[in-house]
Parts: sequence; C-alpha cells; structure tokens
Amino acid sequence: MEKPIDRDAEMPKMPINKTMDFDDLNSEPARHIIRELNGLVREIRDKQLKISSWYGKFDLSGDTNSFEWINRGHDYKPIEGAADDRNFPWFLYWEIVWLVLNSNFDEHDRLLELGGSSSLFSYYMASKGLDVYTVDINEDLVRNANHVANVMGWKMQNHVMDMRNLHFAEKFDRITSICVYEHIPMYDRVAINSRIKDLLVQGGTFSVTFDYRNPSKFARIKSPEDVYEQFVKPSGLRVRGNQVFYDNGKNYLLHPFYFNKWSWSIKQSEITAILAGNFSALNFFKTKDYNDYTFGALFLEKPMPGI
Repeated sequence: MEKPIDRDAEMPKMPINKTMDFDDLNSEPARHIIRELNGLVREIRDKQLKISSWYGKFDLSGDTNSFEWINRGHDYKPIEGAADDRNFPWFLYWEIVWLVLNSNFDEHDRLLELGGSSSLFSYYMASKGLDVYTVDINEDLVRNANHVANVMGWKMQNHVMDMRNLHFAEKFDRITSICVYEHIPMYDRVAINSRIKDLLVQGGTFSVTFDYRNPSKFARIKSPEDVYEQFVKPSGLRVRGNQVFYDNGKNYLLHPFYFNKWSWSIKQSEITAILAGNFSALNFFKTKDYNDYTFGALFLEKPMPGI
C-alpha cells in the first residue's frame, strides 16, 4: 500500500477504517451483538464474576465528578437497554461491535488480544468459542481472567506480558487490541506493530481501535497520516477496506483536562499533565463546552502468498 496523500479521495460508501459513529449501532447485526453483550454481562454478574470496565478497572463508582465520567463528554446518553452502562458505555460497545462486524471472526480462530485481560471483548470472543489468548501487565486482571475462564469453561489463556516483549511459540489467526495503543509511547507503538506480522498466520488479520484526535500530546493519533505512519507502515500489513482512514468529524468524548468545573483533584491532575508535557501551561484555565475527540478503528491483514 502506498502512503495516503489525497485526503479528499472518494471514499467507499461503507468505510470500515474510520472514526466512531453512534449510528453504526442501529443496524440489526449491530443490535444483535449488543443483545449478546448485554446477556453476557448479566450472566457474568449472576455468577458473581468480574469484568474489567472500559477504564481497565473493576466496578467503577459512577460518580459524575470522576475522571471516567467526565471523559464521557457533554450530554452523554447511555445506549438503550444497556446492562451496565456504569462500567461499559456505548463507546466500548461500538468498538466491540465494529471489530466483530468487520473482522470475519470464526469459532475455530486462535485470537491474541493485546492489553485485554478480563475485558468484555475477550470474554465475548471466548464465549463464541474462539481460542483466546490475552496479554496484560496488570497481574490482577490476568489472574481474574484465568479464574473466569475456568468457571465458564472457555478456551482462554491469559498472560502477564508486556506488549513490547511478546513471546509466543504459536501464530495467530487474529490479533486485536481495544483502545490500548494511545497509552503507549509512540516509538513503542511502532516497534510493537513492526512485530505483529510475525505473529500472524498467512491470511491472518490485525484489528485495532484507538483514541483519535485526543488533544493530549502523548496520544498523537490525529490524522490519516498518523494512522498510516504508526500502524500500517511499520506492520507491513495490507489495509482491508478503504485505504485512507476516514474521519467523519464527530466527537463524543471530552478530555478531563478541559472540564469546565473547578475541582482541586482535577486541577492537580492538570498540573501533572502539564509537567509531563502533555498539555501547555497556557491552557491551564481553558475549558471546553464541546466534546473534543473520538475513537477510531483500523483493519489490516497478512495476505496469502501470491495474493
């Protein structure tokens, strides 16, 4: 694939490499997955087992002054019938739904989930019969995921492992990652992605979601060129679907740095973010009455020989 240059190139009617859209959840296939996710959440809760929230923690408080709630943006509304919106907002449902709809998963697949131990996505894939491997640096999440897999009888192996040092004897049909890369320094992202190809079988796929246009200088995925330079180019994989990443211009999330309510804990966090170089000190008192970023998804593949 050549590096994308023409941002105004005609897009396919249904781009899959794109930013998040609430309307993507309105199709019947999407609603079917949502119903299955809701059922799985309820089943896990009924068995008194744990799932990691969209923030990588168990059982969020739901406090409207918490960072994760502020992060949901202005005028956030839960998806209708959500089983546990406190821990799984519709953004996470979109990520799961979009990957499932566009990755052609098969129950016989061996799947490697990067940074997703105890996640709703890894549980859902295991519940569909896939042979799931997850890696995470959080030992509690890994330990819990192994317990849940044992209770549920799933084919799931969870490993304490750094994504920057992946070591498996097996190769995988699918590799996925749900909103993890923006938390990794950019030079490490590139290094990780340069090794993905070696972990895939011929014809295997790599499907990933990430923060897009997050205003933090650390995130740094803000354009189709960023997507190409950080994911496509270093991986050596082929883009599936539309070749140029499509930004629909819709924003659903708000970075807490720009929250318009005074709070000492929030201001302390802002100072920490400034000292880390993620925001300018000139913006310390700046607030936003609008949402400023979104999520995106990208689908890559390792072509069969001669294709």
